[in-house]
Amino acid sequence: MNLRYFFLIASLIWTTGTQAQTTVVDFESLPVPTEQFFNGDTNASSPYRDNFSITGTRDNFGETEFLQLWESSDVEFFNAYTPGFGSWNGFSWSRVTNTTTSGFANQYASFSGGGSDGAGGTITGTNYAVGFGNQTFFNLPEAAELQSIDVTNTTYAGISMRDGDSFAKKFGGVSGNDEDFFKLTLTGFDDLNLNGSSTGALDIYLADYRFSDNSKDYILDTWNQFDLTDLGSARSVGFSFTTTDNGDFGANTPLFVAIDNLNYSINSVPEPAVPLALSMWALALAARRSRRSSGVNSN
Repeated sequence: MNLRYFFLIASLIWTTGTQAQTTVVDFESLPVPTEQFFNGDTNASSPYRDNFSITGTRDNFGETEFLQLWESSDVEFFNAYTPGFGSWNGFSWSRVTNTTTSGFANQYASFSGGGSDGAGGTITGTNYAVGFGNQTFFNLPEAAELQSIDVTNTTYAGISMRDGDSFAKKFGGVSGNDEDFFKLTLTGFDDLNLNGSSTGALDIYLADYRFSDNSKDYILDTWNQFDLTDLGSARSVGFSFTTTDNGDFGANTPLFVAIDNLNYSINSVPEPAVPLALSMWALALAARRSRRSSGVNSN
């Protein structure tokens, strides 16, 4: 076999053998009963703790806060839990459907009433994740390319913005003309755990009251899909919130968001393509040696 032909054929095998494998992180494999949630409680037992790894600790007003990662579909989600307070931040997962109860006690519910169906609708009784607090994040596997994510408000944040509460104002104010907004920013980094350089950023408005026509003002209460390709080849993605309603101690708006159906792809080569290319290489070498021994020029 002419070696030039071999390299051409091997290149075609390698190229055609490479394909994008898409993964949808839908959280459905995570254990949670109907209308319940899991927030990373370090005192819990199996199966809730099966996919957790503790990465460190830090002080939280005199109590020990455990820093940990939990995994779903090869993506690691940050969680911090303080047993002394029973408090958490980062990501939890949930199957709560309550869209009517206001306040902190209903912090694990999506404002749509369940998980995303992937097309803007809601499926009651399915899992989704809840993010809480600035600078929470998730880590992606090596060579992952982000595609999209489904996002909506939590019931806690949605009702707080819609009606106001003891901490937060009603968005739009009494007149409805206050130009309030609640924004989630996703920022990609080229290393794990928010390290390295930024690969891009995306702003997602969870509520926007800046329209001159007040009828266009909105608080997101359905699942919406957002394109993440501008974040590039990120290894980690950080979540941060911005709101127009702030007080002496920071944001008055509850810094919560619900996510589902995180889509990413990884370019990989199916196993049969590599052995085939190696076999062709061995045949080409054997053919070349045979021709040399018989005095035939193989170039």
